[in-house]
Amino acid sequence: MKLYHGSNVPVNVPDLQHSKPYKDFGKGFYLSADRKQAVGMGEQKLSQIKQGSVYVSTFLFDESVMTSGELKIKIFDDYSEEWVNFILANRS
Repeated sequence: MKLYHGSNVPVNVPDLQHSKPYKDFGKGFYLSADRKQAVGMGEQKLSQIKQGSVYVSTFLFDESVMTSGELKIKIFDDYSEEWVNFILANRS
């Protein structure tokens, strides 16, 4: 699966040291399957930092890892009270 990361700098390797805590889904390296959404995130970052250009870095994710037991995965099929509570817990 192709995933995208939008920023004001190119990213070759995810680096959690630059991640901020208290984001919607916790500290992490955020990716999207939607390239347009990644472009929007890059534009948002550029508007805050005022340095660089919009870059969309592409990563290939091996989906077989999702069922291998290597990752701890929480799937939300839709917006729900559980989804909201999860986000609120990560923000605090």
